[in-house]
Amino acid sequence: MAQKIVNQFTELLEQCSETSKQVYVENLAFRNELKQLLQDLESQLEGKYQLIMQDHDVKNFEFSSTLQEMIYRIGIQSKGGLDDFTDSLAEKKKHLDAFTLSLFGRTKAGKSTIREALTNGNGNTIGKGAQRTTRDILEYNWNGLRLLDVPGFEAFKGDEDADKAHDIIDQSDMIMFLTSDDSVQPGEFDEMSRLQELNKHFFVVMNVKYNLLNPQTEQPDQKEIRRFLKRPEKVFEFDRLSEHRKHIRSYVKKHLNIDHVEVIWIHAQSAFLSTLEELQEISEDLWDKSRLDTVYSKIAKEVNRSGKHRRVLTFYDSTVHFIDTIEKMLWEEQRLIRSQALFMVKKRAELKRFFDSFIPDGNERIEQNAAKLYSPIKQWVPYFVEEYIGKKDIHSVLQSNLKEKAKHIEKMMNNHMKELINELQSFLTEFTRQYQYDINSITLDSKNMSDFKKGQIGRVLKWGGVTLSGFSAGAFIAATAGWGAANVWNPVGWIALGASTVVGLISWFVSDYESKKWKKAKKDAKKDLLEHIEELERKTKGSYKAWFYENITKKGRREMLDKVEVYIDSLFFVADQLREKANTINELKEKINKQLFAHLLKLEGVNCEAYQLIRVAREQGVATKILVPSEWYLDGKTNIGLDNICGEHVMLVSETSDLRTQLANALYPATIEPDQVKIIRDGDRVTAKVNVPNSLKGLVIGKKGVNIRLAGQLCQVKIELNKG
Repeated sequence: MAQKIVNQFTELLEQCSETSKQVYVENLAFRNELKQLLQDLESQLEGKYQLIMQDHDVKNFEFSSTLQEMIYRIGIQSKGGLDDFTDSLAEKKKHLDAFTLSLFGRTKAGKSTIREALTNGNGNTIGKGAQRTTRDILEYNWNGLRLLDVPGFEAFKGDEDADKAHDIIDQSDMIMFLTSDDSVQPGEFDEMSRLQELNKHFFVVMNVKYNLLNPQTEQPDQKEIRRFLKRPEKVFEFDRLSEHRKHIRSYVKKHLNIDHVEVIWIHAQSAFLSTLEELQEISEDLWDKSRLDTVYSKIAKEVNRSGKHRRVLTFYDSTVHFIDTIEKMLWEEQRLIRSQALFMVKKRAELKRFFDSFIPDGNERIEQNAAKLYSPIKQWVPYFVEEYIGKKDIHSVLQSNLKEKAKHIEKMMNNHMKELINELQSFLTEFTRQYQYDINSITLDSKNMSDFKKGQIGRVLKWGGVTLSGFSAGAFIAATAGWGAANVWNPVGWIALGASTVVGLISWFVSDYESKKWKKAKKDAKKDLLEHIEELERKTKGSYKAWFYENITKKGRREMLDKVEVYIDSLFFVADQLREKANTINELKEKINKQLFAHLLKLEGVNCEAYQLIRVAREQGVATKILVPSEWYLDGKTNIGLDNICGEHVMLVSETSDLRTQLANALYPATIEPDQVKIIRDGDRVTAKVNVPNSLKGLVIGKKGVNIRLAGQLCQVKIELNKG
């Protein structure tokens, strides 16, 4: 029965173990390389922040804390990604000697029944799937295989449970997905969309629900069993089950983008009943009719053909997935931060235009208001001199009058300064409100999560401390942005709404005018007093304008805009560092993909090393194009073998000295001739203009643009399509 089939690949499982140990060491080295890159990024960002904070005035502006929070968030997300990657490798290290097969499916599809049959269990767990929790993931060592029985999706409650299920997928070398003929639902396969992300090989087992137990006693029903053994084709009704298989394949195509999946029909209950002692006489027959041997054969065939390939892929595709997620996270941070920096440049220019208008206008208004207040005093001087010249009390009367007038001028000038400050504060308040709205709108409008796969979005949210249950576009932005509402425009404690007395008007009015001056002639007295008043007017204007310069011009137009310029410079610096590290991580990802495909090609009989693969352009789980030396001879079987093993379209392209020919070949499956390609070089920038008839554009571009994108990456050109 099953045991003799399993014995056939025991030796192969041992070889898989040796492969696992080798690739674990390789992927651990890649993890350490990633760790160093992320530590360098953190150090560079922190160094920039500390340099900025050496200017003590910067602390008066809210953007200093905003920048710190931004750098902290990037560090937290990077650490979360690295920690998850590290935990994933550590878990795989525990099972280097095992080939892991995981059972997935909805509750009550028959997973426990199959697992009890495979492991000769006593049936105690059958029918209890809905009562289980994710902590009930059951692990068995089954004839050299590590078998994981994962609860049905309905048992998952919350993000933590879902994470555990995804971790199981990450550990698995192969997935057996169980459904049943009584209720095939599209949602079952949507839950398994992460299979494609991690490139897991899986096959579907459809459990045909035909009850061989007595409904009252729940014991084997001999009559039903005999009927089943005599006419199993009545249970495995071909036309009905073929229709189910058709629907399953359409669901898999839609949700997992896999063109073809193997669907095996079984009757799990009869397989389990074959293990019962009281049915030993018909045990062989029950087992044979259950068709579970087909499942054994499928597993044996896969381990025999691709067991070592699967172990390599389990490590490498997991590593690529984590690194790709971190790279995309950095690119998204870079895009958001750069977008804010560019927006801040525009807002700073808008603020500068305001100050360029407000400051000269404010100075002019100070001049006008002072002149207006001093005008009645100048008109009063002649009358005062005419009336009081020659009188003994003229000096005391003058002092008394000037004190009153000084108080009035001071009060009115201070009120005028308050009006200017209120206008400025009102503008800044409205400016800040508009800024907050605009930056949030820009963040929301420009947010593009299409580059992220479903599982990657969940991971980044988790690294940023956002739960998947609260997921929304806004939540994602909050996790990856977080600075839209910051008021960076108004320095802390900048301008009080009430201006205190800024000049000593009263002392000026009386201290410099001595009583001896009244001894002069009346005409000279009028002239001297008017000159004294005009000097006071100049002093008043000068003092208030000086205050305006120190508190408005300097702190506003100069200090404020200069400090915001520092913030803008910091944003561009952070964005540039993120771009640089994302590019370096992308290079690391290509290095890992080269090592992965070098392993796979060796296992396919091609003697090669990673350094010999010139370039790898890959979108994990979708397609890969590999540029190889022109002297290599590769037959079609190698390509087909890699396609089947990787679960994605793999294409090997020979390097040629003619870039047109190389690009034409890279655009396969579209048939393009070299003379349809025109290469344009502009310094380091290379553009390929390809003349393509409308009938071929779909093939050239590929689904979601993947074919043209990978061809461009492989040949390092920008491709532009012209109508042929």
